[in-house]
Amino acid sequence: MATRIKQTEFQAEAQVEPAAKPALRLVRPDDPYAELERPAPGVANRGVHPHVLVALVGFYAMMVASFWTFFARDAYAASVLVMVTLFMVIYFSLIVGGILLADSPVPGERQRSFGEFLNGTVEILAGTISGREATMQIFLLPAAMMTLAAIIGVIARLS
Repeated sequence: MATRIKQTEFQAEAQVEPAAKPALRLVRPDDPYAELERPAPGVANRGVHPHVLVALVGFYAMMVASFWTFFARDAYAASVLVMVTLFMVIYFSLIVGGILLADSPVPGERQRSFGEFLNGTVEILAGTISGREATMQIFLLPAAMMTLAAIIGVIARLS
């Protein structure tokens, strides 16, 4: 059974002052989305490298291209593929929106190279993992789906 905390037991000891606004802003101050910008010092050295995200989009784009190459035989199939392509665009729009709303590097902070990313660490919710492990976790499913889509397309085209 849970116990209730009395109001008198849980009181703040000191007032916490709000953090100072950054001197350089990436968005205009009159922008309605200005409050969504969250610069975080060090995020360029502990997050996923941008090249990994570009390659991720490339895997899915190649999968959709293989769908169009192997399965667009008539107007009905093309209409289904148009819907598949639209869903992929929506999916990646949500990913790009999430990236834009995530913590961003402080202006002027150096982005680590791709080699430094692979040999370094990446922060995740449960702690840290290596950059190679993060890359493999990100690429495994899309690469498998792309490969299987091409194999299924070749089998369907030859049969």
